[in-house]
Amino acid sequence: MTEKKETDIKSAVQTNMTAENVKNVQAEIDTSKTEKVQEKANTDVTDEAYIYIGPTNRTGLIQNTIIKGTRKNVEEYLKEAIDEIPQIKMLIVPVEKLAHSREKMKQEGTLLNKYYNDVLSLSMKIKK
Repeated sequence: MTEKKETDIKSAVQTNMTAENVKNVQAEIDTSKTEKVQEKANTDVTDEAYIYIGPTNRTGLIQNTIIKGTRKNVEEYLKEAIDEIPQIKMLIVPVEKLAHSREKMKQEGTLLNKYYNDVLSLSMKIKK
């Protein structure tokens, strides 16, 4: 009878371990599916993001303003500011290039630095 109990206990332990292993494998599969869905959700973004890196100016455009949309849509949205100070257009950069663009903007002799200083000086002029 003792042998039977030992066998039953061993069998129960193995069955319990097997059930636990199945649960762990199922949890891994569920996690994997969730991660794949999240990866896909993050890559389906259709709009781009742009940031204005120029100085805050009299047109109401504030430095570091982030605008989502295509380049064309962003320029249409900021049409009044761009019409007033055309250099603003050159200071709207994709967010992915922000670090590089800021570096160039601070470096004297670069076009971004020139555009930044132009916007700054045009913003200080009194509008007639």
